Amino acid sequence: MGFLDNKSYFDGDKPLIIPHRGGSNLVPENTLHGLELAIKEGFSHFETDLRMSKDGEIFLHHDETFDRTTNVSGKVKDFNWSEILKINAGFKFYEKNNQMGKTTEFVRLVDALMMSQKLKFNLDLKQTGMAKKVVDIIKSLNAKERVLVSSFSPKRLDEFLSESNGEILTSGTFRENSIARFLPLKKRNFKVQALQAPFRWKGIQVHSKKLVEFCKINNLQLHIWTVNSIENLKICLEIGCDGVITDEPILFREYLN
Repeated sequence: MGFLDNKSYFDGDKPLIIPHRGGSNLVPENTLHGLELAIKEGFSHFETDLRMSKDGEIFLHHDETFDRTTNVSGKVKDFNWSEILKINAGFKFYEKNNQMGKTTEFVRLVDALMMSQKLKFNLDLKQTGMAKKVVDIIKSLNAKERVLVSSFSPKRLDEFLSESNGEILTSGTFRENSIARFLPLKKRNFKVQALQAPFRWKGIQVHSKKLVEFCKINNLQLHIWTVNSIENLKICLEIGCDGVITDEPILFREYLN
């Protein structure tokens, strides 16, 4: 049995509750604070984004700049890791939530993977040119069974598939969603093991029972994002998706329990 036949990454009570950027309604997104919360609360999965510093360090961050979440302006690619480590990664979150004075750090992928052997990661590649580094980090830590890699960019996803030789679980997004939505329902030859679909996209409902059936026919796990209300969680339960990516992981877990 090959590695990709052993999909233990997807094990757990369904639907999997996957904290979006660590649960960004509860903690500063993609930060040490979020990782600590996920581990403390015993969540099995953690969705996050990856970018690369000027000196080649892979770390958890969504945007092309630091402006939206911190009190520092500038593009990620212009900062060395030693400079990034000095930034309060949660500044804007703490300011909004009347927690001024609190601080948290950005985290490198290698350090995040080492924080807990139980925590599984959904890694969204936000830049081209870093696939090899990500593959090397995952393999060096023997973390292949704890990682699912995705990207909204087919180019970035194909780059990763090439570098990983298909040895690391991957998830399709818009390209595969378009096939599922507009082409006949049948078995197709995909290189991915999961499909991640938005609950809605630009006002259009994306989730459907057809999408669930498509995933079953193609042996794909289906994760829906970003689901933040109990009403929408109920819809995901009704159609039978395998996981929900949410900013409200504690609320959802309490409801399901």
